[in-house]
Amino acid sequence: MKKVITYILVICTFFACTEEQQKTREEATQNKEEFIARNKLNIPKKGKLNDLNATQAKLVRDWVEFKTINENMKLVNTSSRFSIVEDLGQLAANIDAIKDKQFPDDLDIMQIRSRFLVLKTKALKLQDDAGDEGVTNDAIAKEIVEMNHVFHAICYQIQQASEANIDPREILGNSLNNDSTKVEKPEKEVFKSTISEKPKPKVKPKKVVQQQIQSEEN
Repeated sequence: MKKVITYILVICTFFACTEEQQKTREEATQNKEEFIARNKLNIPKKGKLNDLNATQAKLVRDWVEFKTINENMKLVNTSSRFSIVEDLGQLAANIDAIKDKQFPDDLDIMQIRSRFLVLKTKALKLQDDAGDEGVTNDAIAKEIVEMNHVFHAICYQIQQASEANIDPREILGNSLNNDSTKVEKPEKEVFKSTISEKPKPKVKPKKVVQQQIQSEEN
């Protein structure tokens, strides 16, 4: 009888532990889902970060500092409220670093440098707001969209500054359309006649002719 009672107690304990584990697991899952939902940042489709177009990508191909900032912007756009503070801090630090580096010759203009400073200012403001529980996720997402607009403006200025100094053929290479509206006029070929011309008789000066006439008269 004692064995039966012990067996029943063991079974009850086993099921009790199993139910407790299941409950703990469900609570952990629920807490994780709530955490993700609470920290998720929904950026509107129209406000998302655009990829560099083919021309821009080629212009900054060797500009390491710019490519680093571009990667930082991608992280900010895919970040959560939980981790965005660190991502924004790294972005601001990399913008500081680019100020001390030499810009590519055609891109070292005030319009580009000033927009980098604007991007840094917005990153630091968003970093403060992300740590403030009173700021909503929608407000943070809106600030990310504003940062995306500034970054797009930088890319636009890079393309404008370069196209003002570089032949489009140097940028686009073989991708330039052969059916361009700018058609070069063919050079006219000059054909020389193969017919030999008779030499024109030399005309003696008038003074020489008069001397010859006087000589003959004498």
